[in-house]
Amino acid sequence: MKKWLMVASVCMLTACAYSPIYNGKEPYSGSQFMLLDSPRHTMDYFVEGLTEELMVSNTSVSARTPIAVTSFVDLQNLDATNWLGNSVSEGFIYQLQRRGFKVVDFKTTGSIQVTQTGDFALSRDWKDLAHEQEIQYVLTGTMLRQEGGVLVNARVVGMQSRIVVASAQGFLPADRIGRDLDTLNSIRTQDGVLIRSDPEIRQPHTVILRP
Repeated sequence: MKKWLMVASVCMLTACAYSPIYNGKEPYSGSQFMLLDSPRHTMDYFVEGLTEELMVSNTSVSARTPIAVTSFVDLQNLDATNWLGNSVSEGFIYQLQRRGFKVVDFKTTGSIQVTQTGDFALSRDWKDLAHEQEIQYVLTGTMLRQEGGVLVNARVVGMQSRIVVASAQGFLPADRIGRDLDTLNSIRTQDGVLIRSDPEIRQPHTVILRP
């Protein structure tokens, strides 16, 4: 009886220390007390795995080296990205910073814009950003839509040398993304202008995803 009590206690402690996994698509079914430890999206683990692979292959970047993270782009159109490409880059910012790296958030404007709809410190308008920033390396990558998911390639490149100093590759299954893969909704730049495409246009086997 005592052994069973010990096993039950260990299981309860393990459950309390465990972050529930959630794919962001179905309604969250976890109990309320589990929200004391925020659920982790399944994509978090994918980005964490790629980060570990980058750490292993890294040859040049140290914790004191300024590094920036950009959106991951469509391998078939390097001028286009989408919500997934931006989400992956946000995940890498988190993973690098928690490992002690000096991450430069170049989208920060340096001021706070107070409006009726909210208070903003970030921008994707290049005119709002500093023209020069201290960045020695950039973490970037590509995405390629395949059957059942997306092939993601990540790499760290020297801004001046263009030399790849770390790389990682992984396949992100569709069920981990938590969104439909079939509807086009890309974001691209043209002459410095951000353009969002028609969400009803369909192009099979591209990395463009539903918003």
